Amino acid sequence: MAQTEHVKFLGIPLDGTIQQFEENLSANGCSFDQETSKWLPKGARAFKGSFAGHDARLLVFYDETTNWVYQAQAVISCHGEEACEEVFNDINSKFQEKYGALLSTKSIQYGHDSYGYTILSEQRVVMGDAGIFVTKNENTPDEFSVYVQYTDTANLREHERQAPDNND
Repeated sequence: MAQTEHVKFLGIPLDGTIQQFEENLSANGCSFDQETSKWLPKGARAFKGSFAGHDARLLVFYDETTNWVYQAQAVISCHGEEACEEVFNDINSKFQEKYGALLSTKSIQYGHDSYGYTILSEQRVVMGDAGIFVTKNENTPDEFSVYVQYTDTANLREHERQAPDNND
């Protein structure tokens, strides 16, 4: 069965071009982050906005050939491990409500819990996944970040198919 639905990030489906996605982010009050974007690899752009009520840097990944978006991340910076754990637990409890614990995997990343969730369509077809994990900023004591990542399966597969290494 072909995928007809796509994973949503901030209510925006990961099914259009980077230009369309950027327009939708702007309509949601997000702004392009030129300073961060210049440090990102090709096929990625950064924005400033909000995720789950927290100020966040939003990273959007797209295929350079087709310009189709396949992944988006929210990076929420926290001062102190306890504050970071509160943000992580808040967002993760919302994920468990929305996606269900049965479709989740738990692991340890960077010394903290990490969760991955399979996102299904109403027809029970895998549309993609969402994940959440914590990192510590090694350069700044007591600074942590919560990463929330959404990936659209169909567009990721297309991106991987378009990759130069796969077109030999």
